[in-house]
Amino acid sequence: MGRLNPLPYLALLAACAPMGVAPQPLPYPGGFALGGLVTGRFQGVLPGNPLFLDADGEALYAAYPYQLLVLKEGRLESLPLPGVPRFLRAGARPTVGLEAGVWTPEGPLPYPALDAFWSPEGLYWVDGEGLHRESALLQRGRFRQVVPWPGGAAALGQEAFFFPEGRSIPLPHPVRKAQSGACGVVVLMDGVYLVRPEGAKPLAPAEDFAAWEEQVYLTPGQRVVSCKEVVWP
Repeated sequence: MGRLNPLPYLALLAACAPMGVAPQPLPYPGGFALGGLVTGRFQGVLPGNPLFLDADGEALYAAYPYQLLVLKEGRLESLPLPGVPRFLRAGARPTVGLEAGVWTPEGPLPYPALDAFWSPEGLYWVDGEGLHRESALLQRGRFRQVVPWPGGAAALGQEAFFFPEGRSIPLPHPVRKAQSGACGVVVLMDGVYLVRPEGAKPLAPAEDFAAWEEQVYLTPGQRVVSCKEVVWP
């Protein structure tokens, strides 16, 4: 990774930003970023709000057109991307979706993914037609999000499918965003819900969220709630 000089990117983003539009806070797993100022588990300054923001236990990842920034131990580093990101997943191998396939630090993968994450078993990905692991189709379905699940993956769209259990449950609304949490899969539909094989239960009203362990970070309002507020039988 190369050390980033953020000043040219700040100037570019400022020139492209709509006049008079205040930056909106973005949640990430462990905190918030507002106009590039990162607070919470990580502290630092980004060159404006990114397209996508995610974090694992060690680093914060911010995806911009043609650029992936990594904030780790107070240092901001950069990796070039060969295109405009369509999604970002942090993890042992950060994964960025591009129009031509999936980017990882080890090299590109030629999968037309709408969402994906790397696991020890390989890349899980969805394309609106099914759940895949590498080149193998695991389940057909109109899935648009995929997140880690114990021993496998959870794919979500108009329903949730849990692999390897092979169990599907209906959802009240199409899923717009999903992340793994300590209590199950946290999803954004008409609000934030907790989804498990037992069903889906509302957690809080919100327009965006990020999950880290038991905590769920919500916007607007930069609120934090516990997933343990949802009571299961």
